Amino acid sequence: MGDPYKARGSIRILIGVGLAAILFGQLGAPTSAQDAKSEATITPPANAAPPSANSKRSLNSYKPYFVEFRARSAASYGHMYVIYGQVNGRGEIIKSDIAGLHPAGDANNCANCSVVPWTLGHVFFVPSETGASDGDLEEKYVSARYRVMVDAATFKRVSAYIRKLKAEKPMWNALWRNCVSFGNEIAETIGLKTPIFFWLEPQDYVEDLRQLNGGKPQGPLKFAVSNSESMSASGKARKGPVSNLPSSHAAEATSNAAH
Repeated sequence: MGDPYKARGSIRILIGVGLAAILFGQLGAPTSAQDAKSEATITPPANAAPPSANSKRSLNSYKPYFVEFRARSAASYGHMYVIYGQVNGRGEIIKSDIAGLHPAGDANNCANCSVVPWTLGHVFFVPSETGASDGDLEEKYVSARYRVMVDAATFKRVSAYIRKLKAEKPMWNALWRNCVSFGNEIAETIGLKTPIFFWLEPQDYVEDLRQLNGGKPQGPLKFAVSNSESMSASGKARKGPVSNLPSSHAAEATSNAAH
């Protein structure tokens, strides 16, 4: 006959192991019927088909916003600026704005634009403006463009950064704080690959930016027009689109832009 003390010790061990197994099972199992239902809900059936790759692609590829880097010709070495906004389902601009750093006195609506700040800015830092400058709305002067389509989150971030740059009202200098360095900051905010140096002429910078990011030559976007604007008084369709920029800008775009 065996030792009764050893037998009782073995029984205690077995009872302890059994209780531990029961406790572990209760902790690992759903604590309620609701939990069990939740687990059953998120577990896909064995014969479920995977999500359509095409449907995912179509949702992720829809980007109704754009940021376009432009260079235009001028009497000097040119100017670089950014036009950004939203397009409709036909790829027509329905909202837009322009940002570009240039010396004060060269605004789009000036009657006799002064060249004094621009001239002094090649030696000193001079006051600047960050809106549309004279000639920005005339398509015939555009010498290079690189347009990037972005989603709503990216556009919101870029728009906020541009507003910040405009609010700071930086001084302009032809070498150290110019239109190209201004555009370069916006390109970096989007996450684009940028040229190592921004001491480039506007046209060269925009073309380099496009090539670095695998972009191809692009044509201009058209501005959307409403049904009431699409017909003239004689009942004939209008030939030129009108932008939704401020009235003074829109009038010049209508008369001069060749979209």
